[in-house]
Amino acid sequence: MPHVRTRIRRVPTRAERVRAAVLIGVAVLAGAGITAVDFAADASVVPEVATQVDPRNSDVLANLAENTANTDLDAAHALALRAIASNPLDDRALVVAALARTSTNEIARADGLFGLVTTLTRRQPLAEAWMFDVLASRGDYAGAIDHADAALRRRSAADTDVMPVMIKITGTGRALPALARKLATMPPWRDDFFGALVRSKEGNGLALMTALKQAGDHTAPVEVAAMASQQIAAGSTANARAVWLKGFGSPLPPLLSPNFEAMVQYGDFGWTFGARGGAQIVARGDAADGKPGHALEVQPSRTGKRPLPVVQQAMLLESGGHRVTFEGRSVGGTQSVASVVVRCAGTDQELGRAGVPAGQHWAPGGFGFFVPPTDCPIQKLVIEAVPNLTQGGSPTLIDTFRVE
Repeated sequence: MPHVRTRIRRVPTRAERVRAAVLIGVAVLAGAGITAVDFAADASVVPEVATQVDPRNSDVLANLAENTANTDLDAAHALALRAIASNPLDDRALVVAALARTSTNEIARADGLFGLVTTLTRRQPLAEAWMFDVLASRGDYAGAIDHADAALRRRSAADTDVMPVMIKITGTGRALPALARKLATMPPWRDDFFGALVRSKEGNGLALMTALKQAGDHTAPVEVAAMASQQIAAGSTANARAVWLKGFGSPLPPLLSPNFEAMVQYGDFGWTFGARGGAQIVARGDAADGKPGHALEVQPSRTGKRPLPVVQQAMLLESGGHRVTFEGRSVGGTQSVASVVVRCAGTDQELGRAGVPAGQHWAPGGFGFFVPPTDCPIQKLVIEAVPNLTQGGSPTLIDTFRVE
């Protein structure tokens, strides 16, 4: 199990106690809420007044314990014990009592109290997060993942403790099958999980992809791309390509939608359009060449003297020599207002560039480039709008990309 713990087996520092108190105040109130409807159970009532009105009402005492935990854990513990004396099965009071045990390093007693809470209800995310760690430390990964599932379903502050550990589990062989089986049930936090995974340098997207296949999961394309992106973030483009092959059943192509037909974008993979516009998908407008369909229309840039990136796509090419080809033509003019560039994604080093052909008819274009063996694991193909400050500048059409 990754060495990330939510249970503290030493005397907590003052900062840790404050953090735990904040967490209980948010998590417990989010999971329960006021259930009593009488005057004494109103959390806004002064504690002395409330307890005098109804001194044995466990709802009153549990509410006060929750509200006090953020500022005075000892006083909250006393209130929780009074609530438990009135109702031994009050889960909110038991959570406060368990939290108090952690502050005095009585971890075994806290384990027991949090365990009792999770047998009474699955609506206390802090207790579920705690038991997630307890069972994981014992090697009961199926039980641990079940508690993590219950915690994440509440969408509380406990998620900040649980989700990072779930990501780390993708790199833990013994725990991974249980996680994959749980993900295959389509829990409501599944999107959040893949959203957290996609930029994580920890974990193992390739191992997760394998486990999901074994669990019979119907993995969505964007989730396959998330696992591939995670491997890129972890520094392995080879594993990213392996994820893609395992998830889609075919190798990752150099470009997705190279002809601008059936446009797809899976996370980091596919064409992305710049926020400032300048390009759109249009009809080719020339069926005479036997190629009806769509193309990319690039408008001339009027933003200054520098080219404006309008569309780009990431590539995972092996180091060595490559060539990109495309075709283009002008719309109502003779001057091209677009260029194609290949750069290293990390360093922005330019590897090659060519203008898009002009003229009234489609014409081929392209250039060769060399991907260096270091510092360039990811490349990007960028389409730029060329500055054109003259009146009446006409758009340029681009289509039929091919990278070899």
